[in-house]
Amino acid sequence: MRIVAKTMMFEIAGREKELTSVGAFIREARGGPSALVLEGEAGIGKSTLWLAGVEQARAQGLRVLDSRPAEAEQGLAHVGLGDLFEDVLDEVLPALAAPRRRALEIALLMEETSSDRVDPRALVVGVHSVLQLLAESDPLVIAVDDIQWLDSFSSNALAFALRRLASSDVLLLLARRLAEGGSTPGLVSALDVERVRRLSVGPLSVGALHKFLRDRLGRAFARQTLLRIHERSGGNPFFALELARVLDGESDLLEPLSVPETLEEFVRARIAALPEATREALALASAVGSISESLLWRAGVLPAVLEPAFATHVIERDGGTIRFTHPLLASVLYQSLGEGRRSVHARIADIAEDMVVRARHLALSMATPDAGVASLLVDSASLAADRGALAVAAELAEQAFRLTPADAVDARHRRALTAARAHHAAGEWTRARSIATGLLAETEVGTLRAEALVFLTEFELDDLSVPLLEEALHEAAALPNLQALIYIRLAWGRRFRKGFAAALVDARAALELAERLDDDALRFEALTIIVILGGAVGDREGPAAAARAQELAVAMGNPDMLKHANTLVAGVLVARGELDAARVLLELEYREWFERDEVFCAEVLWELSWLELFGGRWELAADYADRARDLSTQYGVQKNQDFIPVVWVAAYRGQLDFAREQSERALELCRQQLGLLPPLLLAVPGLVALWSGDAALAADRLGQADRQAASLGWGEASRRPWSADYVEALLELGQIDDAVCVVDVWEADAKRLGRAAVLAHVTRCRGLVAAAVGDIARACSLLEQAVTEHEKAGDPFGQARALLALGVVRRRARQKRAGRDAIGEALARFERLGAATFIEKARGELGSIGGRARQEGLTAAELRVAALVVEGRTNREVAAALVLGERTVAGHLTHIYAKLGVRSRMELARRLQVR
Repeated sequence: MRIVAKTMMFEIAGREKELTSVGAFIREARGGPSALVLEGEAGIGKSTLWLAGVEQARAQGLRVLDSRPAEAEQGLAHVGLGDLFEDVLDEVLPALAAPRRRALEIALLMEETSSDRVDPRALVVGVHSVLQLLAESDPLVIAVDDIQWLDSFSSNALAFALRRLASSDVLLLLARRLAEGGSTPGLVSALDVERVRRLSVGPLSVGALHKFLRDRLGRAFARQTLLRIHERSGGNPFFALELARVLDGESDLLEPLSVPETLEEFVRARIAALPEATREALALASAVGSISESLLWRAGVLPAVLEPAFATHVIERDGGTIRFTHPLLASVLYQSLGEGRRSVHARIADIAEDMVVRARHLALSMATPDAGVASLLVDSASLAADRGALAVAAELAEQAFRLTPADAVDARHRRALTAARAHHAAGEWTRARSIATGLLAETEVGTLRAEALVFLTEFELDDLSVPLLEEALHEAAALPNLQALIYIRLAWGRRFRKGFAAALVDARAALELAERLDDDALRFEALTIIVILGGAVGDREGPAAAARAQELAVAMGNPDMLKHANTLVAGVLVARGELDAARVLLELEYREWFERDEVFCAEVLWELSWLELFGGRWELAADYADRARDLSTQYGVQKNQDFIPVVWVAAYRGQLDFAREQSERALELCRQQLGLLPPLLLAVPGLVALWSGDAALAADRLGQADRQAASLGWGEASRRPWSADYVEALLELGQIDDAVCVVDVWEADAKRLGRAAVLAHVTRCRGLVAAAVGDIARACSLLEQAVTEHEKAGDPFGQARALLALGVVRRRARQKRAGRDAIGEALARFERLGAATFIEKARGELGSIGGRARQEGLTAAELRVAALVVEGRTNREVAAALVLGERTVAGHLTHIYAKLGVRSRMELARRLQVR
């Protein structure tokens, strides 16, 4: 079947195969993002096929976002995003979370002026959300012509989003000019190799070229002339068209073609044929990209000056914008300017209204260092960064470094470091590291070298940064504020290498320097690290440090500091067991910041999930943990610790396979990235093993967690919540002395810090030890005490486990009725929590208690419920008949099962029939 597509009022000739491939790509459903990349040399017809694909997608009713970036726009941030989202922002912005919406509004210059600084993390997540929303119902097409010129920030943001749209039907239709040594576009690299198709666009045949030229020029060429055009152009339609425009239809076949040999030469000659004033105007356009007519007017370019370029199809109007009819025209013109480019950029700098645009072109106009221009560039880089144009800010910062005179050594070195930091912020880590490394080579000693060393730690994992920081500390001897910052970084980097207690010494050294300098910002940073490290060590001064950090943040009026200080205080409250107060504080922070800082809110949700786990609200804990991990994943800031509450909650709820798989996955990542295993993660496979009936494996894994915590100096008893299960595993293996040692150490830490919740677990463990050695009376006494202590500490899971243990011990003492009561109460509490593993265990223990059931113990309400259940009615039917809630009916059933020692409706029916 012949495929014909009409684009720009002409039929596409000789591209049947390519059009078929484009059409098939657009029609097929992918089940995830996929790309078709049209590749070929300049002028070969990629853009024509790309336009045909765009038209076909729209004809099929698909949503198409398109952009045609120009070479001169590469250094401008977010230009591509602006093109793509121009027509959809009004539709999608209201549906976005506030931080993402605001980031897009600032980055895409939806406000003429804004003092807000765009959050680059919120921006890329906002891009992801926009694409996800648009692709919810139908496939979405993202079409970018000349992808090699898409600005890096737009490309990176789109790549970030695509990596997270695994289930969305997003089609990328891209055109790319092949160049020697060209790299794969970042957008394409974001997809798996099997999701990318490449379509090489080759030369036209003689017949196709004949039809192409006849359609474009309205006349035919003699066969031999056509063959010569085809030979010289290599079948490149753009080159052939340019050749044909300057040839007579009846050229002398015996004479060689008096035209340039290459397409670039031909384009250069075609531009050279234009009037000088026209070329000068076009030079401005080539340096800017797409230029507005108003800007040309300010440059003194009259409309008549551009008419020769319009007449020869060099440029065209697109609304109020002037653009080249083919990107090669702009590229060749700009390259041909040579040193004249500087004067062109100087002219643009004179007429540009925006300070950042003016500074960028001024920098490009300078061939030699200039202190005044360099200073202007520093200010402009700061302004660009505030707008969120990080790529532009990095370019301007590096230009400021380039234009700083060589004799201004200090300023030059300082600006080199600023440029490195700017490139790092823009995501150009290779360039950032290169500049900083070059600075190190130029500076042998001194504070700037120390700062460069500290900056280079950004590229290293925590413990690998320690050697750089130690060298920096030596170089920063004359600068106490930098020393304090280095001590803070060292404390964090050394915590796994030397232990948390040793790292705490560095943090205190930083605080001492901050006190001497009377620097509140440094004080706050030092106090923060002291609270975090001290919270693991069990430092008595930690609560006071958290309170002081909070006071400092309030006094400084810094909301960012205050939000972090409040989470520190909440952590102290959780460790003390003051869960209600901690919950109020964390929920307040979440409400305050969920519309402004989603990354911080992920941290708050992490804390809340941990709090609700030990507070007994497991469904809520699971929701918080999942939301925290989802936000971290969306923002690309996921850490191994994000798995911790997820797997702990899953284990407690009886989702043992999931907990084991996810914890093992996280542990493998830790082995690869950190070289060590966090105790809280290491403990989860031990919990799963214990609750699955494998005490030996449980003791091994939980023992590893315990030893790892001890080696790190974790003296905070509440940070070792696996200890009670470790004791149970050891007791099951008959290792009573080892179990007692674990309890002794845990109890000593809990008493030192007054941890009531932990001491309740200790009492329960002492009861289990007493039972293991046959002292049943003492075991019962201790377990009864543990039930009370757990209740006072607000620990429903611990209380239920103490009741279960008490019931089992009473059964061993032949106190069947008392044992059944305790186990029945434990079962009811496990069911309220949703502890599937322990529900099954408690029901098993009830079933193993022989003897006559206490049928006379049922209340009148319970008897009515039981009678209807025996008739075969569902909980909903029972609730309707007795005018009760379904939850009330379920609660009655739980107590009925416990009192009668039954595990199912069938057993209940048999018991009541006997009665």
